[in-house]
Amino acid sequence: MHKIEYEVALNDSGRLYIGLPDNYEDKPEDRFFAIEVTRYLLQDLLKRRKENLDTQTISAMDEAERLLGQIGDEVAVLLYDGMKASGEMTMMLDTRYHVWVNSVEERDNLPDKNIIHNNKIFDRVEGLRVGLNGRHKETNFPTYHIYELKGGITNENWEKIS
Repeated sequence: MHKIEYEVALNDSGRLYIGLPDNYEDKPEDRFFAIEVTRYLLQDLLKRRKENLDTQTISAMDEAERLLGQIGDEVAVLLYDGMKASGEMTMMLDTRYHVWVNSVEERDNLPDKNIIHNNKIFDRVEGLRVGLNGRHKETNFPTYHIYELKGGITNENWEKIS
């Protein structure tokens, strides 16, 4: 999950602004978030207050919302492609697991396409490894196991490898 830390501060003129920490790392995901939230706020404002606005303001807000939608769509494609490439690269590396789940049910319910984990996108393909949090049946102590898809991509193809 992404996290943006910020503070609400006052500038020299006494106007509130959003301040980011000095060590803030500019990430495309944060920009995408800002675009999508701004778009949502414009849509919501138009929906709730349209009758109180003049036609010129409505037109300008509608145009801004559509522009933000186009930019957001383009950024979404770039982010998706990067996350998909990161997932494919991770699959090529010898990592213990690719996706982490908390139950067998969660593992079995993974979709065939677009599994998002740690800012990467995976597909259900042979070789996909899933780390699974669990509990020992008799002692209830925490356990974890790694399962890998071998010989197919259905739930019957999950093989416990550790």
